[in-house]
Amino acid sequence: MSAKMVKVFRILLLSLLIPAMLFAINKGPIKTDAKRQLRIEPFPGVFTPHYEPSPIFNYNNRNTMHVTLVDSAQNGYGLILANTRPLSITNEGWIFGYRQWAGENGTNGQIGSAYSSNGLNWITYTNLNPGMGLGRYPSSLGTPDYPYVFWNEYTGLGNGYGGRLYYSYDEFGWDGGSWSSPNEIDNLWNVEKDQWVISPDFSHDLINDEYWFNAAYDDWTRESIFLFHSEAYFDGMIIFGSEILLFHQENELGPDEGNFTSSPAIDINENGVGYVVFTAYFLYGDIGGNPYANHHTLVLKKTEDYGNSWTGGQGGSNYFYIPDEVFDHMIASGVFDLVWNDECFEEPMILSQPFLTYDFDMRVDSDGDPHVIVGIIGSDGGSVYPGYRDNAIYHFTIDKDYLINPGEPQTATGWNYSKVLATNDMWVWENADGGSYWHDIFPSLAISEENEDVMWVVASVPVQGEFIVTDDAGTPDDSCDDLGYYPYWNEEVLVIKSVDGGASWWCPYNATNTVPDCWVNDGGELECIPSEICADESTQDVPSEINAHAGTGATNDQVNLIFGRPDWCYGSTTGDMSGDDHKNRYYVGWVELTEEDNEFCGDCCDCLPGDTNLDGQIDILDIVEFISILLWIDPLNFECTCEFDFNSDSACDILDIVGIMNCILFEGCLGEN
Repeated sequence: MSAKMVKVFRILLLSLLIPAMLFAINKGPIKTDAKRQLRIEPFPGVFTPHYEPSPIFNYNNRNTMHVTLVDSAQNGYGLILANTRPLSITNEGWIFGYRQWAGENGTNGQIGSAYSSNGLNWITYTNLNPGMGLGRYPSSLGTPDYPYVFWNEYTGLGNGYGGRLYYSYDEFGWDGGSWSSPNEIDNLWNVEKDQWVISPDFSHDLINDEYWFNAAYDDWTRESIFLFHSEAYFDGMIIFGSEILLFHQENELGPDEGNFTSSPAIDINENGVGYVVFTAYFLYGDIGGNPYANHHTLVLKKTEDYGNSWTGGQGGSNYFYIPDEVFDHMIASGVFDLVWNDECFEEPMILSQPFLTYDFDMRVDSDGDPHVIVGIIGSDGGSVYPGYRDNAIYHFTIDKDYLINPGEPQTATGWNYSKVLATNDMWVWENADGGSYWHDIFPSLAISEENEDVMWVVASVPVQGEFIVTDDAGTPDDSCDDLGYYPYWNEEVLVIKSVDGGASWWCPYNATNTVPDCWVNDGGELECIPSEICADESTQDVPSEINAHAGTGATNDQVNLIFGRPDWCYGSTTGDMSGDDHKNRYYVGWVELTEEDNEFCGDCCDCLPGDTNLDGQIDILDIVEFISILLWIDPLNFECTCEFDFNSDSACDILDIVGIMNCILFEGCLGEN
């Protein structure tokens, strides 16, 4: 592999506590296992902190972001999955459910809640699970009467981890100050069950003034997906019925005992229409032998009665799903090209298919149509390629009336998709524990309560910044040997907005924008010189924002969110070195973005006008790409980005093709980069 594809950081190695920018990056066709990696946190006992805590950071010097430090947690594992719903905002207030700091010698699984009337001033309530203390993956829900926190408890019983589902609520109502003892969701729990990653939902039947609760979850021992539906509700108490099997792993999904199946997410609207969704291969789909779908795809079940019953039926299956034709359309139109040509490759890289990732989010609009934000990564057999050129997070949606028999992709009756965020320069990184960021990064979705055409995506991602070429970089005649590093690499919270129902997306807005300030020019090379901000002078308190989730209650100009910030100075609390393994401070608030904040692609994206296939040069292949897309995609839904808008007239049409052709024939732009 060329050295250009292995750009190495040449910086001073200060401490293992500094995040992934200290590690080598492989920018080319490096592969990794496609199987799901269950993120099990280390189980610490009593630990001794390494250093004193770092100073409190105040984000409120930014015009568009308003967040408050609410509390801390022993580590960041409580927020690591997109399926949870930690932040709920209603007319009665804000409720945040989380694993809270219980002291240096306390448990890492103490469940807490925090209430605010305005998102700025917070009251915290401690130890909702007394005598238990091994809570995992908390979520929050708010009714007009009570706030709730849901979680699963790690009991260690049975053949698995003994996951067991609970909820607590404020018995005196919002800000009542009297949270109930843990209430068990499954009254028939036994050691054969292993209930994990609960995704709860509350919906209000306004016509009949009835409240409905549903809780989908992943059983890690029985390797299937289940749901609990409420049967009675009075004075805050919820009585759930017996568990409902939604997706059967052994008989219908595969392969390899669930290693390719994600945890579920649930959302139901106020009319009772909603979905439980996950990503998976159908049985034998990984080898092209399933009659329904043979890609790693999105699988859904639908309810139209607030979760009392669930249906499927597409193609004769028990489910709905994104069919192979949608991925074939993405490939044929060039949106996701399976062939990657690069002058620095010895031969073209050829993949077999796009692969939907395990981390995603789903919301339902008032019409009952699902909206899913999910990553797509290049795949070949049982492997994926985190640095593949076309990797990205996408938005998928369909009119619910056509789920049973979808029409052509990108039409009113079929599945429609749009690119939200390119991820090839994000997933390619490894965190401080050697894990791949394609398993770490997840998107979180919110829909405006004022206008459902306005949608928000929130994600914590590596922002690699400018690439600095080192002194021993390759010569112009040997451009594939460039060496260097990314001194401004950092984990940030990005906010991305759509105003047309997800058909197109604004450029990512870096809401946190906490670029490390430790870099100085030392003898002609940039080096990160540690400040004295940490007690141990070899440790730099690099600002990182991780595990961002969007809350409910979004408006046309505001999205509510929560994220964690590792306290690098304090030290690892588990023995591992990633941000999730450190004490985390939790910030909650909102980001405002209006039309005045919008930047269009030509202003903010690093692209070459005319380079439609994004290979760094302009040639006849770009014209072929352009024509192919115009033929395959409805021009009304075509995202006119700067690489296609060659003449910068805000339209992508035949005039741009003529301009690219003239550039190639008469202006000598072939190979320009």
